[in-house]
Parts: sequence; structure tokens; C-alpha cells
Amino acid sequence: MLTSNFKICLTGATGGLGSRVLHHLLHTLSIPPSSLIISTQNPSPSPSASDIETRHGDFLAPATLPTAFAGASTLLLVSYPSIAHALRVTTHKNAIDAALRAGVSHIVYTSLAFAGDSRAAVMQAHLEMEAYLKRTCAALEGVRYTIVREGIYCESWALYLGFFDPGKAVGKGERRVVSVPEGADRGVAWVGRDELGEGTARILLRKEEFADQTVLLSGGAAVSIKEVAGIISGVMGWGGKEAVGVEELGKERWLDAMVEMKTGKKEDEETRAFMEKWYTTYPAIGKGELDVVDPLLEMLLGRKLESMEESLRRQLKDVRGARESIGQYAR
Repeated sequence: MLTSNFKICLTGATGGLGSRVLHHLLHTLSIPPSSLIISTQNPSPSPSASDIETRHGDFLAPATLPTAFAGASTLLLVSYPSIAHALRVTTHKNAIDAALRAGVSHIVYTSLAFAGDSRAAVMQAHLEMEAYLKRTCAALEGVRYTIVREGIYCESWALYLGFFDPGKAVGKGERRVVSVPEGADRGVAWVGRDELGEGTARILLRKEEFADQTVLLSGGAAVSIKEVAGIISGVMGWGGKEAVGVEELGKERWLDAMVEMKTGKKEDEETRAFMEKWYTTYPAIGKGELDVVDPLLEMLLGRKLESMEESLRRQLKDVRGARESIGQYAR
């Protein structure tokens, strides 16, 4: 039963993960719109959230945030949609500090499923913010946190498979090869974004059980990059010599190949700098950081999770799924 002072403020509610959290709060868990606040950079009426109070809150304009968060007992802080380290740290600190000034008593932060000592570039801002959140809450009486390490989206598979696009490989006789620097044989506990959204929504309603904890929401099985390539071949009907192959090129050859693939040029400084950072993901995979299968998400949802094969079959009904994955996550 909800108490009279129960109010959740959601950030990122128009994004891929946050929109699914909002959907499940409203439609799966039947939370009344009056118990929710949406903080967004560009408030505008939304058919899915027409009865929810929507406020202007811009992570890059910190003066807007205390008013946006006012009256909320819980804040869902969905990580800022950029892999730029300094930008993520600044925006997240702005949000945490503003939430505490606004009287929020519990902050739920969406982190990522890499290890606590990871060297993956994409995880570094998360680790810094996890430490900052823990340190800040520990210094204040009555303020709690929950860090949710969200698993690797099934929908983001193309990024991890060397930006492979099946839509460009449908012709007979096409060379179908996934190029990675290393780590092709180690598993990734892929998980659907919608399932993560529901799990995160359920954690928001059971926050006391997860207070001052770091939890992992993973898929139900670890599936390697090579195995994903095999699933794609099966779904697309590519057998024998037409099947998708996987090659491990090592760091420098892979960087050269990615720069040329993405720009059509042998050298491009900006692209190479981005790919240098993305390369660090693969040693982390090779160390087994992403193959951890935690039962928590299945327990929260009360059902078996969608498998990577089931997800790919759904996604590849339209091969544009790969392009959408690349366009959304490679930023």
C-alpha cells in the first residue's frame, strides 16, 4: 500500500530504459499518475504520461533541478545518455546534489553491469558516480541509495559484434564476418531492455529491501559473441559458407578496420579516439565481467527471461533492428 508521501521522480523517462520503467509503473504495477513526477529537459505533453506532472529539469542547468525534484521521496536517476566521461560525471553530480537539496530520501541510480574494478571506458564514469553516491549518502542521516547495475541490452548486440549490420549482408555470396579485437568466446549475460525496465520499476517499489546496496540485473544465460553470430546465421537462414564468421584481429588491426569501415578512410582522428575507448570493452568481456548471471531479475519479474535467441528472432524480423541498435547506442 502506498503512503501519502510516496512520490517518485523519474529522469530519463523518454529514453529507452526510462520509458520502460514508466510504462511498467503505470501499466504493470498500477501506480497512480499522481504518485509520479517526470523531470525532463524539454517538457511537452505525452499521451503515455498525460496525467503525470511533468517539470523542467536540465542536468546541464543545475538551478532547474531542485524545483524539478521537489516533493519526491525517491529519485530514479537514469544515467545521462553520453559516454563522455566528464559530461556524465558533471550531470550526475548535479542531479544527486539537487536531489538532496530538494529533500529526496532515496536515490536509485542506473549503472552498468561491468565489474567494480573494470577498466572499460564506458564504466569509468559509473564507478566514479557509484562512489560519490555512496559517500554522499553516508554523510547524511536518513538518505539511502540503491545502485542498479543494468545488464547489457539484447538490443545493443551490434555494438559488441563490431557494428555488424545484417541488412548490408543479405545478398547471396556476401562476406559475412564479425570483427572484434578479442573476447569472442566469453559470455555476455544479455537482457532485454523492457525486462530491465520492469525490474527497475519493481525495485523502486521495494526500495527498502535494496537500500544501500549495489544490485545486478542480468539475463538468464551468458551467450558469447561467437554464439550470437551463430544465432544470427540461423535466424537469417545463412548456413555453411554463408554463415556469419567471427575473427579476432587484435587491438591495432581492429582499430584500423573500424576506422575504415565507419569513415571510408584509413585515418580519422576523432573516430579512432572513440574506437580506442570502445576497444576497452573487449578485454573486460575477456575477463568475464559480463558473463555473471544473477537470479535477481527473474525473481523480481516472477518468470523466465526472454533468451538472446528469442530476442534476436524478434529483432531480426526486420533487419533494420541492427541499424537502430548502432544508431542509438554508438554515441
